Amino acid sequence: MTLLNQVFDIYVDLNITLALTAIIWLAAKLALNRFGRKLAFNYQLAILNGLFAVMVLSPLAVAVYQHMQVAKVVPVAGTLNLADYAVSQYLRGGIAIPAEDFQSLLGLRSRVTESIVSFAPGVGMAIGAFLLAGFAFFAARLGLNVVRLKRMLSGCHSWRRSGRLHLLLSDHALVPFSARGLTRHYVVIPSELLAKPDDLKFVLKHEFQHLRQGDVSWEIGLEFLRPFFFWNPFFYLWKSEVERLRELACDQKVTDAGDVDLRSYCMCLLRAAQAGLRRRENLAAKDKVGNVAAVALIEVQDRFLRRSPAQKLRRRVEALLEKDRMQPHWSFVCLAVLPMVAIVFLSALSIQKPADWSQDRIMLSTIINLDRMDRSTPSFGQRPLR
Repeated sequence: MTLLNQVFDIYVDLNITLALTAIIWLAAKLALNRFGRKLAFNYQLAILNGLFAVMVLSPLAVAVYQHMQVAKVVPVAGTLNLADYAVSQYLRGGIAIPAEDFQSLLGLRSRVTESIVSFAPGVGMAIGAFLLAGFAFFAARLGLNVVRLKRMLSGCHSWRRSGRLHLLLSDHALVPFSARGLTRHYVVIPSELLAKPDDLKFVLKHEFQHLRQGDVSWEIGLEFLRPFFFWNPFFYLWKSEVERLRELACDQKVTDAGDVDLRSYCMCLLRAAQAGLRRRENLAAKDKVGNVAAVALIEVQDRFLRRSPAQKLRRRVEALLEKDRMQPHWSFVCLAVLPMVAIVFLSALSIQKPADWSQDRIMLSTIINLDRMDRSTPSFGQRPLR
């Protein structure tokens, strides 16, 4: 197997694991809702980010586990590979199809992978070209958004500075937002907010909370992964969940402070949305910042197949009015998340390509060879064909 084949196998495994992780998250959320238990948004966001990190690191974890098996550091007990399990079930009579067809089905992924990697004429070339074109498009858009953001930040006026944190004033920003560079963090405030000290206080609290939660760093990571997962609908589902929960978590943290009036905060969100919509109509497209590396106070841009900004604002206000959300100790949360992490790891382990030869696969190959011999050998008493 070439290095390119191995890399493509890891890429396919990551996409499958992402889909399985998203399903696990949705199932857990549905279970909590069915039992009438609502977890605080900051806990949900931490679990979501943790599961995503486990998913991204799953190929490395699987490689380490397999190396430990080869070194006999961990025992090899049973099979955790779906293909090997299918072969075992076939030999036990649990799958009733011809042996040769079954082996062809098992080798389907390898054949498709080889056709894509080698750009074989037909389906392989079409899929390969689609993946390369999609990656190039989204990578170019990512670069363009980075340039737009850098231009936006360079056009701002420096207001205050504290260590690595820079507060900037902008005449063109639609709404307040947070961003970061390699070492610096930025909070960009529309200049007109200086005339509204109460709203300015709420905005700064909200954006500082984004920085404390690491939301900007997670946004950067997701945007840089988009060119690789652009075709996977579960990536967009996951990103939408992250965007929803990070705003709800920020709102919850800000309003939990004793010096913040809930009604005043909601009215601040409404005024920010109205001002952002007015500026969106007045500003030229070239003055609008891209969505990469930036986390805004409120969304005012319409997105394809997404809820409208008005619907999202309504959901945020409704969430602020909800009470009695669970806030358990983090140790209990970690214990509850461990089974989910284990399922993600076992899922990633189960979809790995099996070893070339095992006892069950040798038996399957023997059955196929015997079937071929039966078809090629004339039965007793039958005249051979000439």
